Amino acid sequence: MAPPRIPAERRAAVLAEMSALLGSSLDYERALPRLVGLAVPVLGDLCAIDLIQDDGVLHRVASAHVDSTKDALVYEIRARHGFNPAAAHGVPAVVRTRQPVLIARVGEADLNAIALNAEHLALWRRLGPKSWIIVPLVAHDRALGAMTLAITESARRYGPTDLAFATVVATHTAGAIENARLYREAQAARAAAEAANRAKDEFLSTLSHELRNPLNAVHGWATLIERGQIGEAQTRRAMQIIVRNVNAQIRLVDDLLDMSRVVSGRMRLVVQPVDLRDLIEDALEAVRHAAEAKRIRLQPVLEAPGLLVSGDPGRLQQIIWNLLENAVKFTPKDGRVQVQLQRVRSHVEIIVSDTGQGIAADVLPYIFDRLRQGEGGSTRGHGGLGIGLGLVRHLAELHGGSVYAESAGEGQGATFVVTLPLMIAEMREQPITHRESPPLESTSLAGARIVVVDDDPTAVELIKEVLVQAGADVIECRSADEALRAVTQSRPDVLVSDIEMPGQDGYSLIRKVRALGPERGGKVPAVALTAFGRPEDRIRSLTAGFNIHVSKPVDPAELIAIVASMIGRAG
Repeated sequence: MAPPRIPAERRAAVLAEMSALLGSSLDYERALPRLVGLAVPVLGDLCAIDLIQDDGVLHRVASAHVDSTKDALVYEIRARHGFNPAAAHGVPAVVRTRQPVLIARVGEADLNAIALNAEHLALWRRLGPKSWIIVPLVAHDRALGAMTLAITESARRYGPTDLAFATVVATHTAGAIENARLYREAQAARAAAEAANRAKDEFLSTLSHELRNPLNAVHGWATLIERGQIGEAQTRRAMQIIVRNVNAQIRLVDDLLDMSRVVSGRMRLVVQPVDLRDLIEDALEAVRHAAEAKRIRLQPVLEAPGLLVSGDPGRLQQIIWNLLENAVKFTPKDGRVQVQLQRVRSHVEIIVSDTGQGIAADVLPYIFDRLRQGEGGSTRGHGGLGIGLGLVRHLAELHGGSVYAESAGEGQGATFVVTLPLMIAEMREQPITHRESPPLESTSLAGARIVVVDDDPTAVELIKEVLVQAGADVIECRSADEALRAVTQSRPDVLVSDIEMPGQDGYSLIRKVRALGPERGGKVPAVALTAFGRPEDRIRSLTAGFNIHVSKPVDPAELIAIVASMIGRAG
């Protein structure tokens, strides 16, 4: 006598209930436990669903048994032992092959095949599966997991009709899961895009603010000087303010370019032995004026010289300077900023601590994220773009080190710790630290003929004034054609050229100059003085024929030293 079968009408009713359940909610994690409850006992005595999670591992997300006392046994089989990946008729195989499995009559050999060990086999025997079906959950050609149905209590046995029905249920279930996942991904992408747009708008607003503030000071004081409305003493003070604000803008642009290099992976280090004590002392001097203006006490605690690291001295100083500047900025008047340098086993630590406003607990986890700040909008208490600490982290990591921040909370100060590996003893050489530009009057260009070309009259005027003060004879040009004639006629000692010019740019000019014979000036040393400051711009300038690439704005003393070196005169 054939085992009793479930009427088709009841199956259709259950399928309708399942479809309604799956279509009513995008929260499939809550819907699936209800789904397996509907499947029992119509589709079997046991129903379980396993899904591939983000970690790539199968996880049991729902299961139900007609005998509630066996729910714990079903859980124990899965939780304590998992799946046998080698079983040809197990869940992992079905997910991998995307082919369903039907075992109409389960025998001892089938249990041995899916058991991992004797204990696992004993649990399967206690459950007593007599017939089972495993169907893959596949949607949009993507395997999501599998649904398992089993007969453990009744006299029923699965056949092809049951497999076909289970496949229909699995198709509905997989479609609902995938739709829910796609909806969540779309919602997450939308939220991320909206957050990115808000961050971009906030950043552009902040950038505008940070650029306009120093521009306002420069424009205001320059206007007063031009109109002759202030005396000699005020003029000197105005010039100091102008220079300070221009330097602030230069640093802002440099930070933006540095972050661009970091993000694109184009940051390059000039590695050499570096004495960190010297770099810290230089950085302390750089922030001393700002600290004194707020009556902040700078407290260095530095171990003796000899703590050498292998790195780029300019980038390492940038790390220290950014941390010190940040500490001074966020420390109120009459506060204290301490910088420590100490050796810890095979590493060296730079510790910058302050008595400032501290860091809120919800801000601390992303304090080193680029373009992130603890406060925003028009009420924020301090300037900046949120780039400095992001650069500190990236530069430290490029040197094989790390950085972390600590704070007891708002108003409790903050501590930043940079860890860098000490240099291997046999690699140590004479350490190199940052060198300042020579004084303006230390180098003479007397008698040197220099062709300067730039389509901006004010730029030419400035460069000419700097070089003339050093004793040079300067020939001004406003275009590439004019400069080419000047080179062939006057045979200058050096050519200083802008890159971006209407008609023909600096690249075109230098190629034409290099095409000339030596007797017509084809070998003249050439400086590309340009606002293009990316690494690829530097490479392009050198490839085109320039001897050196210098980014605007350039310090007058540095420009004189560069030109002097090109004509063989030491500063």
